[in-house]
Amino acid sequence: MKKVENLEGKVNYKLLKAKVAQQTLRRLDKNFLGFFRASEDFKKNPGKYKGRPRPPQFKQKKLDNLVFDYQAFKIKEKLVILKENFEIKSFKLPSGKVFQLVEVLTTEGLVVLEKGLEIQLPKQLVGKAIKQIEVIPKYKSFHAIFVYDDEQSDIYQIVKPLKTVEQVNFYQLDSKGEFSSKIVKFHNKVMSIDLGLNNLATCVTNGIVKPFIIDGRRLKSVNAYYNKRKAKIQSTLEKTRRRKWSRKLQNLTNRRNAAVNDYIHRATAMVVKSCLEHNISKVVVGDVAKSLNSINLGKKTNQNFVNIALGQFVDLLSYKLGSHGIFLIVTNESYTSKASFVDGDKMPKTYNPKTKKKRVFSGKRVKRGLYKSADGTLLNADTNGAYNILRKNDSNFSFEKLVEKVGTKFKDWLHATKRIRFFLNNNEHNKQPQASAKG
Repeated sequence: MKKVENLEGKVNYKLLKAKVAQQTLRRLDKNFLGFFRASEDFKKNPGKYKGRPRPPQFKQKKLDNLVFDYQAFKIKEKLVILKENFEIKSFKLPSGKVFQLVEVLTTEGLVVLEKGLEIQLPKQLVGKAIKQIEVIPKYKSFHAIFVYDDEQSDIYQIVKPLKTVEQVNFYQLDSKGEFSSKIVKFHNKVMSIDLGLNNLATCVTNGIVKPFIIDGRRLKSVNAYYNKRKAKIQSTLEKTRRRKWSRKLQNLTNRRNAAVNDYIHRATAMVVKSCLEHNISKVVVGDVAKSLNSINLGKKTNQNFVNIALGQFVDLLSYKLGSHGIFLIVTNESYTSKASFVDGDKMPKTYNPKTKKKRVFSGKRVKRGLYKSADGTLLNADTNGAYNILRKNDSNFSFEKLVEKVGTKFKDWLHATKRIRFFLNNNEHNKQPQASAKG
């Protein structure tokens, strides 16, 4: 490793803890291995890449991420008295004695990374087994990401010995001749999600729960305000200071990022909650990142898709579902919005721009948000897309199978009558999701 000395004549690498320095080298090793794999794959499948993979380069920025594993930091916990005002001002003992003031104790944690470098442990992580802390430099600040063990017990069900393929010992049987066996999840309950702008997530299932939509217009509103304010501030900066960035602009960006992260966290939590309530074991979502690659949908629409970061929605959903043992599959969503779910139109696996033959489908969009099949059946356009994403993943699923499962009221399953909205203000009451029904 090249020994670059700082202004004091010391090597920066040696100033770090040994564990932290090793993590830096491991990341470099991982990046080079990824480059070698990508280079080999590029020779076989050049169409998968925008260009030839490049090797990792020297860092141009002065600051870089630092990774502290569980052996490189220490956590101190202490009991403190909360000073906030509580609803209970006093309480009465059985003896009749009344206390006018209640002291509430809570546990606080302090993470010691280096001598003189300490950070507060978030309240929700106190008592958790912290495995890793990554410190990320930001503009005028540093962010800390905690990796911890979320212990979840295995799910068991009571079964008869003859109804399982597991090897059963006699000492496992109880007085009733039964024993506890891990539940084996078969993917017969599946949810499909179509991501978008006004409708952030349109969720459908194979006849388990009626379709619902997570609203995305409030997220668009946040981004529209941010883009408007950002353009105005940058214009003033260029004229007066000949700069493009300032502390005011950074604070605006931080508030916008916090609002978007909060909204997407609550939206993904709602999807996971629905899956758990209805025992859904697999979720299929369209690969929006690849579908929108190098596509021009207009200046405003392109800006909205970039700012909302639907890939972030998929990433958060992936780890939240994974923590509950629910599988997430990201599939190509080409032609899912044009093909008719009711008519069972066949869809190519991927979109090929070089194909001269024009694809013709049975149905079409008659107006914004409404799709009409060949026999005149009307259904929500995003619901049609979500069902087609499910069909792409499961060839056995079809409109006939859905009707067979839900019965004569199948039209209720073609329109998302429930829209879930989240508010973005500080009112605790408005933080709760609100659902509205459309007639």
